[in-house]
Amino acid sequence: MEETGNIEKRVLFVLPAAAIHLGLVLVLGVLHVRLPYDGWVDRAVGYYGALSGASSAYSFFAPTVGPLLWATFEVRDRAGTLATEALETGVSREADLRVKNIVGMFWDEQDPAVRRSLVASWAAKVFAKHPEADSVVVRLETYDLPSMAEYRAGKQPRWNVEYKAKFNLKARVAAGEINKEATP
Repeated sequence: MEETGNIEKRVLFVLPAAAIHLGLVLVLGVLHVRLPYDGWVDRAVGYYGALSGASSAYSFFAPTVGPLLWATFEVRDRAGTLATEALETGVSREADLRVKNIVGMFWDEQDPAVRRSLVASWAAKVFAKHPEADSVVVRLETYDLPSMAEYRAGKQPRWNVEYKAKFNLKARVAAGEINKEATP
C-alpha cells in the first residue's frame, strides 16, 4: 500500500509540472510571447524557458521556415589550389550540431567587432587545419526557402551571401625565424 501512495504523490507532482511546462512551450515557443522581465516571476519564467528549451522558436512548424545559416571556407595554397570545406567536426551528429550553434551565434550577434572576432577565430582554426594555406575566405550564407505559395508560383530556394571575409597568411623571415600571422 505504501508504494501506491508514493505513486499517487508523484503523479500529483509530475502531471501539474508537465502541464505547466507544455503551457510554457505553447506560450513562449509556439506563440512567441515575450515577457517584459519586470518582476521576479517574469525573470524566473524567462530563465526556465531558456534553460529547458521551452522558449525555443519552433519555426519549423510555421508556414514560413527561417533561413538556414551555413559557413563555408575557401582555402587557397601558394600554388593556387582551391579547396572548400565546412566547419564540421565529423566526430558525431551532436558535435556538428554544437558547431552549427556556434555559427548561429554570428547570426544573433549585433556587434560588428564581435562578429569579426568570431569569423577570425574560425579562419584561424582552418589555418591550423591546413598549414599549407596562404589564404582563407570565410563565407556565411543563408538558405532561403520560399513559402509554399511562393514555391507553387515558381520561386526556388537559394543561397544568399550574408557575410564574406578574406584572411591572408603572411610569412615573415626575420633572423632565420618564420613568424606567421593572419591578417584580415
